Amino acid sequence: MTARRRGDTETSHHSLRAMARPTYRFAVDGDETERRPLWRRRNVLAGVVGIVLLLTGVLVTAWLTAPAPVRPKEVVLGRLRADGSRFVPLRATSPVLQGAIVATEDERFYRHHGIDLIGLTRAVAYDASHLTLSQGGSTLTEQLAKVLYLGGNDGSPWRKLQDAAIAMRLESELSKPQILELYLNSVYFGDGAYGVGAASKRYFGVAPAHLNLARASLLAGVIQDPSGYDPLLHPSLARQRQVQVLTSMVRDGYATEDQGLAALHDPIPLGDGSSLAPIEAEIIAPDTTFAKLPLVAGFTLLVVGLVSFLVARRLRRTLAFGLAAVVGVAAVSLIARSVKVA
Repeated sequence: MTARRRGDTETSHHSLRAMARPTYRFAVDGDETERRPLWRRRNVLAGVVGIVLLLTGVLVTAWLTAPAPVRPKEVVLGRLRADGSRFVPLRATSPVLQGAIVATEDERFYRHHGIDLIGLTRAVAYDASHLTLSQGGSTLTEQLAKVLYLGGNDGSPWRKLQDAAIAMRLESELSKPQILELYLNSVYFGDGAYGVGAASKRYFGVAPAHLNLARASLLAGVIQDPSGYDPLLHPSLARQRQVQVLTSMVRDGYATEDQGLAALHDPIPLGDGSSLAPIEAEIIAPDTTFAKLPLVAGFTLLVVGLVSFLVARRLRRTLAFGLAAVVGVAAVSLIARSVKVA
């Protein structure tokens, strides 16, 4: 009887151990399953913090190592003297030329503080969607900083960061009219002509104050490619570029469509005694609301896509990455559609 009870007791103990083992393993497995996402979150968070700290360090270093924009007007005057040119005050420059250059080179010049984040975003999106590097995101202030303090070279990412740092300092020290005045006296117009004074004399034989819409829009188009859009050497290409400049001016309110068409339909006397033949072209400037709509829609889609990605990632990894890819392409395409005309 005692032996039977002992056997029953041992059997019950074995049964209890057998029942307890799976439960113990399940508990351990459950703990590991709960710990894995926690460690993943910590690793992701550590990675994000590391990237943020790295980027912050790079930006601070670029700011500290960028050349100080000391006496910019004196630098401009020294460059003009070396080239045999003369400084032209802003009040002696045709207002229509000022509008043509702002509309073409930096349409938000009067609204940003050295860096145009909208223009930079659109340029990156356009280049990414077209697999090109045709769109630049530099503002007038950044172009001025590059010419005066970086030797005209900002081809590397590091140089571009320094360029942006100098531009922000210039914006804090100078007014918009002062920056535009220095830019107009520093920009290169081709064939050794630096500044609007030398360029106006070379191409038209007149002072900058006497530039009308036709001449101003033609001259503003030269800046993008001085050798390619030289009206004395390449009149047809210069006229085509002029259409783009006039389109930007109409878009931003610096000229009307009728004024732009009149500038294209009349011959333009040039400085060498020849004249630029008139052309037939259309100026169809998009309404600014249509330019902003794709930009806003693109950024909205990026936010929606990020939230959808975080939700879908919990359900199925493949679905998450697929959704992120589709939303990313759509957002980039929308943002790229808002790229400026010229």
